[in-house]
Amino acid sequence: MQESSTRIIYDFQSFFYDATFGKLVRRRIAKAVSHINVRPTDRVLDLGIGTGMALDFYPRHGRIIGVDLSRGMLRQCRKKIEQRGLVHATVLQADALHLPFADDCFDYVFISHVISVVSDPCRLITEAQRVAKPGARLVVVNHFQSTNRFIAMVEKFVCPLCTKLGWRSDLALADLIRRTGVEVDYRFKLESLDLFETVVITNNKSATSAARPALDAAALPSGQAAAVHEVAA
Repeated sequence: MQESSTRIIYDFQSFFYDATFGKLVRRRIAKAVSHINVRPTDRVLDLGIGTGMALDFYPRHGRIIGVDLSRGMLRQCRKKIEQRGLVHATVLQADALHLPFADDCFDYVFISHVISVVSDPCRLITEAQRVAKPGARLVVVNHFQSTNRFIAMVEKFVCPLCTKLGWRSDLALADLIRRTGVEVDYRFKLESLDLFETVVITNNKSATSAARPALDAAALPSGQAAAVHEVAA
């Protein structure tokens, strides 16, 4: 996956995402968000917020900051925020591999159906851990390669087709854990044969690389600058 092509794919998919894939993942997202116990003072980063599917399930307190690479997806998300009066939610366009936030900003990071979309899944974990506070909870919802050898072969075979649709089918969770050193608290599926899995992680800062200066908010478009200042405050 490459970010330039991914942006184009999801800009196009934004017109029908909620009516197609969105319906498929809605119940799964609701269950995953229930493992994010947001307090009134908490800040939640929804990393790859898309059309804002999770907004229906967050409590109406705390602060929800959503980022996505696709302008089309964010356009749909902003409509939901405005129509539903979600004053606690803010979204901005950003690359999940280069987040415009300082270290230790967030109490929770929600990563739904994103980690197999980016070009570097380990880098995504690094960035999520960097901007999350030590001990913060990271909740990842995604398809991971099967541990069954035959099914894994099929997933690897169809991966080139899946990338045309905007995601890869051969991302192995065990390999991701090994390469990043994350602490997995628990994992679950809605059904035993579910293609998707929710992984709950405690942020032990294992994957964070050398500190990278946060983006200068003054160099961002006004909407992004406001969001960065708000998180930093």
